[in-house]
Amino acid sequence: MKRFRGAVAALVAMGWMPQVLAAPSVCARLAEDMRQAPASVWSQADPQSGWIRPVAAAVASPVAEALSRDARWRDAVGAMSEQPLEVQQLPGAPLYLLSSYGGTANCQTVVLVQAQPGSAARSVPLPVPLKGQTLCVTQSASLAQVLGQPAFVVGGAPSMDSPDLRYRIASWTGGAWGGRCSLEIKRQTAMVAGQRFCRPGSPVCDQAHDAAQRLAKAYEASRARRQPLDAVALNDGRRPDAAVTAALGGAAPGARGESSDLNPLFALFGADERRLDAMLTQFSNADPRAVPLWVQGRWWLAFVGRSGVGWREGDAVLVSLYAPPGREADAVASYQFVVRPTGLASVVARDE
Repeated sequence: MKRFRGAVAALVAMGWMPQVLAAPSVCARLAEDMRQAPASVWSQADPQSGWIRPVAAAVASPVAEALSRDARWRDAVGAMSEQPLEVQQLPGAPLYLLSSYGGTANCQTVVLVQAQPGSAARSVPLPVPLKGQTLCVTQSASLAQVLGQPAFVVGGAPSMDSPDLRYRIASWTGGAWGGRCSLEIKRQTAMVAGQRFCRPGSPVCDQAHDAAQRLAKAYEASRARRQPLDAVALNDGRRPDAAVTAALGGAAPGARGESSDLNPLFALFGADERRLDAMLTQFSNADPRAVPLWVQGRWWLAFVGRSGVGWREGDAVLVSLYAPPGREADAVASYQFVVRPTGLASVVARDE
C-alpha cells in the first residue's frame, strides 16, 4: 500500500494524475456501448437513437413561447415572419436552442440563447462551432440526452447515400459545457435485389439480372473510390461495337430534358406508379452513368445510378437496359438493387 501511495504521489508531482484519473469522455463511453450492441441495431434507420435522444420541443414553456416569437431571434436565424421557431431547452439549464428550417435542402439555422424570467435573453456561443451556423440535408444540431447526460449534438450522415454517421458532442456538466468529443460510426452494408420491371415477352430480363447486379456493385465501388467505371473490366475485356459506342456518344437514351444532360428514364413498362415509391423507382440526377453491357452474346446500353428525386438520393441503385440506339421504345428491362446497413463495421471516439 505504501508503494502504491508513493507511486500516486509521484504521478501527481509530475502532473500526470489528472490524465490518469480523468473519466472517459461521453464519446468513449458511447463507443464502448455501441460495440456491444447486436447487429440488428445497426440495420435500423436511426441506430444511434438508443443512446442519443434529442429533447422534445419546449412548447409548454412561457419562456420558450416568448423566444419563438421574438423578432430578434427570428432575424438571427432568418425565419419567415409567419413561421414559429423550433425551441429546445437544455434539461436543467436556462439554455435554449432556437432553430429555423427552410429550402429544398431542409437547412437548419440555429442560435443558442440564455434566458430566464426577470432577465434579458442573450445569445451565447455554441459549444461546438459550426460553419456559418447552418446545417443542411443530412446534418442537424440538437440539444439531447446522451447516455442520460444533457448535451449539445451536431452531425448525421456525411451524405445522402452514406450508411455512416458522424457526431460532435459537448456535454453539460451542470454549470458549464465540458470537453468536446467526436464519434465516427461506420456501418457494413449489403446490396439485395428489389423490384424489377420487364418488357412483356422479353427473355433478356431474366438473362441480364446477374450482369445488372454486377454493374450496380461496380457503380457503388467506383463512387466510393471516386473513379470512373471500368467498362472493359466489367465486360470481361470486351470492347463495345459501333452501335453501342455511337449511342453512348449521343443524347442520353430514354432521357428527359436537354440532350446534354444525362437524365435516364427508369422504364416501368406500365406498372402503376401510384403504388411505387418514387425515391426508389426513378433516377436521381446526382451521378447517373451510361455504360455498355454484354449480355447473352450481344451489346446493350445500360444506365446506372442512385434512385431518388432530383438531387436527393434514395437507398437503391437502379439499372435500366436499352437496345441501341436507346430510344424510349428500346427499353427492355429495369432493375432495382437496394443497399441496406447490416451491422457495425467500426466506431471511433476522439476527444477534441
